[in-house]
Amino acid sequence: RAHLSALCTMQAKYGSILYNTVGVLPFGLMSAEMLPEVWKGIATETCKSRFGGGKTCTEALEFTVGKIYLQVICGSALFYAMHLLLEGKSALLASMAMLIGTMGKHILVDDLMPPPPVMAMVALTVALILLAPAAWGRRAYIGFCVVNAATFLLDPLTVITDSFPAVEAGSPAAEIGTFEFEVVALYFLCAAVTVASPSKAYGLAYSCQMGCALLLKHILVNKSGPPAPMVALYAVTSMGAWYEVGWADFPKPLEDAMQAGPIVLHGLIVFFFVVPYFALETVGISLPYVGLAHVDESYTHGGSTLLMTGMLAIFSAMTSYDEMAGCTSAKVFAAHHYFLSLVVFFWQVQPTTTAFGAALGSVPHLFTAWTCYLVLSKTKQD
Repeated sequence: RAHLSALCTMQAKYGSILYNTVGVLPFGLMSAEMLPEVWKGIATETCKSRFGGGKTCTEALEFTVGKIYLQVICGSALFYAMHLLLEGKSALLASMAMLIGTMGKHILVDDLMPPPPVMAMVALTVALILLAPAAWGRRAYIGFCVVNAATFLLDPLTVITDSFPAVEAGSPAAEIGTFEFEVVALYFLCAAVTVASPSKAYGLAYSCQMGCALLLKHILVNKSGPPAPMVALYAVTSMGAWYEVGWADFPKPLEDAMQAGPIVLHGLIVFFFVVPYFALETVGISLPYVGLAHVDESYTHGGSTLLMTGMLAIFSAMTSYDEMAGCTSAKVFAAHHYFLSLVVFFWQVQPTTTAFGAALGSVPHLFTAWTCYLVLSKTKQD
């Protein structure tokens, strides 16, 4: 079994390398041809009628933005893939080289200036990797990744207008740029998690899980995403990545820390809050502000929802009892939350989920984050 687990992780690593190198290269090298496949119905030209007949056409701003940021996605995928191909300082420097190459192409070929703060951070991070002690170089790299990912996710319009001042909020160009920045942010977070993880197997599994969440959102909510063969490759890679670390028993120090921390607290919260919540929903009572009728505009109480909320109340009561009694293993609790967060995230990004509902749904993610912290902090370095 140990041999099979190691083999699955190795195959998942090679699958991820294939996806993030060969798979994404067409997005960088043939971005004009690939963009209509990713974003259906995108306008490629803007045409104006000329005096005396005929018309003058130029490339649409949204197409230019989409094309350039597809190339950034390609560079970001290679940025992450370097950590699957190389180790240590070589991986960090090769990763940064992918970003520098992408920026250089945009400056020299496309006559576009990347955001100055990003260029400054790239220079500073490379200097620290080269000159500072190894631990500080790694920390600088992780910080660089996290800061950029947060910026791309929380304030994408500012980043877009740094390079394309004509883009306006709510425009098709802003929409597609924001969509593509979600992928760029994902790769930065995957790189940060991989470098921060003492175990390459956990780094790969966590990265694949984050990718699955975004892939689900893009395909099912945004009705966009990579071609079907790439989706299939990603799914197989993710399953392989989880086989080893998903089934492995936790060492006793980690088991004890999980039982004394997130597991017992989770059991108490579920028993005293979640169980009554779903029990009330089952009998048609939706609490003010936090009830399902208030956090999801698509919710209606009926036979099917009665069945689901009733089962959730029973299931929650049984699992919370097991958690409070110490019957739930840390391995099971962790696996439960890795995939619960995936489902909750998918609900949070639905157009019918209210802003308060999305915020309320973040509670399970706190337990997932706590679990990940304990797992990584008590896992031996490879």
